[in-house]
Amino acid sequence: MQKGFTMKSKMVREIFVAFFLPAIACAQTQTSPATNPTPKSAGIGAYEWNYRAGLTCGAGATESSASIKPTAQCGALFSILPFLDLEAGVMGPQANRSAVSGYLSTELVLALGHQTKQGLPLFVGGCTRMFETGNALDYGLALSRTIDSAHSIQFEVRDYWVNANPDQHDIVFRVMCLIGVPD
Repeated sequence: MQKGFTMKSKMVREIFVAFFLPAIACAQTQTSPATNPTPKSAGIGAYEWNYRAGLTCGAGATESSASIKPTAQCGALFSILPFLDLEAGVMGPQANRSAVSGYLSTELVLALGHQTKQGLPLFVGGCTRMFETGNALDYGLALSRTIDSAHSIQFEVRDYWVNANPDQHDIVFRVMCLIGVPD
């Protein structure tokens, strides 16, 4: 009886050693999947990333010596370089020449200071091709508010100056929703 008990305990011990110890050792050497640390602050949102994409809509006035009319604008943009955006959209009506004009803009975006509680102040400017109106120089000021580490909402006032006969200014208050795009 004693001999059978010892044999059973020896067999159980061998099974334990053969199956469970390697499993325990393997479980201890496996690495857990990497976790991204939670950022302490949202930073500067979409401007934290090298590239951005977004949608914009706005309203304002278009003015020339011929007339003054209310105008609206909507478009989409994405970064082609870290501080250079490409935007395409529609604006209209125009004070002179056409009711609605498609446009294509290249825009330089420069920070005017550091992020504050109110947001990140920006200068925006560039060249716009309004297909029904002509070329325009666009410039303005913006305030980018951080939503989270990849999203921002931006408020801006911009003037599209069409140097034609007669000159035309499209002054638009715009709201942009931006998302940071990974490299």
